[in-house]
Amino acid sequence: MIQQWWKITRTTLSLLALGAVTVTPTAWADQHAETEAAAVRKFTVVNVLYEGDKMFVPSVLVAEQGDTVRIKVVNKIPGEPPNHGFAIPAFDVEEVVNSGETKTVEFVADKVGLFDVKCQLHPAHLSAQLIVHAGGKKE
Repeated sequence: MIQQWWKITRTTLSLLALGAVTVTPTAWADQHAETEAAAVRKFTVVNVLYEGDKMFVPSVLVAEQGDTVRIKVVNKIPGEPPNHGFAIPAFDVEEVVNSGETKTVEFVADKVGLFDVKCQLHPAHLSAQLIVHAGGKKE
């Protein structure tokens, strides 16, 4: 398990270094621009093929209990199979995204915990995690 986590972390850092995936201050600002009462966490998750491995980047998403979570899913995996899934079973999220396509999913993070994010079509290929912290007023 630790080896798989380290491989994904190392690969994600490599992709960042190569410029295949970018993290911008704007994305962080957009994510936290809403008021606490109506927080919307916005993420972009990209399916990529890197050194023969298919993965979600980023592979960890973090939200607070009660947040509306909006995830734009982009499938950048070329070739066969032409589609991949994006599912968070704990929140009844399930979508199929064709190669080169973008889809958006949205749900309320009403449970606290660590939740699997996976491709429901090819579970061995893609995986990630959603962490939902207990909500609380920030000082």
